[in-house]
Amino acid sequence: MIPAITAGIFILIFEIMMKKLLIIILGLVFFSCSNQTKVPEYVIPKDDMIDIILDIHLTDGLFTISKIRKEITSADSLNYYDEVFRNYGYTRADFDTSVYYYSKNINEYDKIYEEVLNRLNEMDTELRKENKGEKEKKEELIDN
Repeated sequence: MIPAITAGIFILIFEIMMKKLLIIILGLVFFSCSNQTKVPEYVIPKDDMIDIILDIHLTDGLFTISKIRKEITSADSLNYYDEVFRNYGYTRADFDTSVYYYSKNINEYDKIYEEVLNRLNEMDTELRKENKGEKEKKEELIDN
C-alpha cells in the first residue's frame, strides 16, 4: 500500500512542478520578447533615423555633381553631415550611438535602410517622370 501512495504523491508533485515550470518559461518568453522591442531613450527614433540617413545620402549625391563639388571642395563634407544632424536636433555623437545600437539590432537597421531605399527610389522615379515631361515639351516646341 505504501508504494501506491508514494507513486500518487510523486505524480502530484511532478504535475505541480511542471505547471510552475511552464509558468516560468512563459513568463521568460513574454518578458524577453517585450524587451527586444523597447528602444533606449538615447537612441534616435526609427522615423528620425530614416530621415537623417536619407538626407545624408542626398548630401552625398550632391558631392557627385562636379559643379557643386568644385564650389564646396574647400569645406569638409563632415560639416555638412553635422548640419543634417543639427537640422533634426541631434549631434554626431547621437547619430553614432544610434548607428551602433541599430547595428546590434540588425533587423531594425534593415527596416530603416529598406525605407530609405524605398524613398530614394520614389524620388528617382518622380524625377525621371519630370525629366521625361520636360523633354517631351522641348521636343514639342521644336516640332512647332
